[in-house]
Amino acid sequence: MRHNKNFNHLGRQAGHRKAMLSNMASSLILHKRIETTLAKAKAVRMFVEPLVTKSKEDTTHSRRVVFSYLKQK
Repeated sequence: MRHNKNFNHLGRQAGHRKAMLSNMASSLILHKRIETTLAKAKAVRMFVEPLVTKSKEDTTHSRRVVFSYLKQK
C-alpha cells in the first residue's frame, strides 16, 4: 500500500530527479539562496533539511552520509 507516500516526482525520471536535487542542494549550501519554482523549492527543502540535521553532529559517518547525497566535498 502506498499510504502517505506523497512525493512530487517533478516530471522527471528517478536518476534525473536525484541529480537535480543534489545539484540544487549544493548550490543552496554554497550560495545560501537560489531562484527556482515553488514545487522544486519544496522538493529541495525535503532533501536538504535531513542533511542539515545530519551534518550538525561532526562524526565521520555523518560526513560520509552527507557527502554521498551531495556528491561533492
